Amino acid sequence: MIKIRSLRMIMILLLLLAFGSKSFPQKTLSLEEVLEKNLQSAGPAKTIAGVKNFSFRVSQKTYYISQAGNMKITSGQAPIITEVILTHANTGKTERNCYNRITEFEGLIKSTYYSLALLRSGLFTLRQFQDKLTYKGVKRFGPESLHMLTALMDNLQIHFYLDAELFNLKRLVLEGYTQGRGKYEVNHDFGPLQEIEGIKIPSSWFSSQVGARGTTHEITDVKINPALPNDFFSDLDINVGQVTIGDKNLEGNIVTFNARRKNMTIISTNWTIDSMQKAGFEGGETLTLEIAGKEIPVKFYALPPSRNIIQPGVKILIPNRRDENYLIYLMTSEYRDIIPQLAPLLPIRVIKQ
Repeated sequence: MIKIRSLRMIMILLLLLAFGSKSFPQKTLSLEEVLEKNLQSAGPAKTIAGVKNFSFRVSQKTYYISQAGNMKITSGQAPIITEVILTHANTGKTERNCYNRITEFEGLIKSTYYSLALLRSGLFTLRQFQDKLTYKGVKRFGPESLHMLTALMDNLQIHFYLDAELFNLKRLVLEGYTQGRGKYEVNHDFGPLQEIEGIKIPSSWFSSQVGARGTTHEITDVKINPALPNDFFSDLDINVGQVTIGDKNLEGNIVTFNARRKNMTIISTNWTIDSMQKAGFEGGETLTLEIAGKEIPVKFYALPPSRNIIQPGVKILIPNRRDENYLIYLMTSEYRDIIPQLAPLLPIRVIKQ
């Protein structure tokens, strides 16, 4: 019995020693050493210094980043740009132009965009946070050991986790709290590094937020030092055509369209809830849609209807659940002859009789 107990004690001690050896580095590093190795993970110093700006795509969004810390995000497919989000490095201010409606972010959202602009302008290293960082040592997360550093951006707490050996960024956690919203937490888990022109940046990131499903963002079409106009990082202009508001009528343009299915054509417009209200449309009425030389009766919904409304035969104008504009659904083959004439920025009009 004594031998069995002794063996158990020895096994426990061996396990504790093994765990301890993996939990703590053999050499204690300073904050300066960690930052230096983190910057080296992005490439040679001379190569990094030559990056004045860079861009990359994630799905339908293009990110433009300047070395100074400016970040501009555009949404759409040329020539159509439906949204611009612009973060200014010198003020930390983030402005948004969506379908020609300009707003400014505040609070935790503003701090989040500013923090991400600084991170990306440092090629996903902590270069832009040097004077704000506190080094917390190596922390163990399951089988992984990661260097942990923290920073405070206004009321936003930032946690950085670096690979224990390669020192590239593996995880970013943004946390905060507001009286009206409660707990705010956004996590970014970064994928393997990819190398472009001697620069190493993540190939993807997975973002997740408390109370919402996560999303994987694949980084593609990376360009180092693309040619940009001098005023690029101050220009909020978009390109969705023009909206003309009349009494019980509204003129605009097609943004995009999808006519791949025989009995379904979806047309994305540049109309917003603001323009609909100013034209005097209330919802529930039937409007006359003028498009490509045709007049088509469509039922207008001011607010998103139930999904079972979209069924064969309907002709409707409804809010876009994924954006701030309105969509036209023609769930019939009756108007297939207009498809060859559809194009971005084609004029359209709706009239209330």
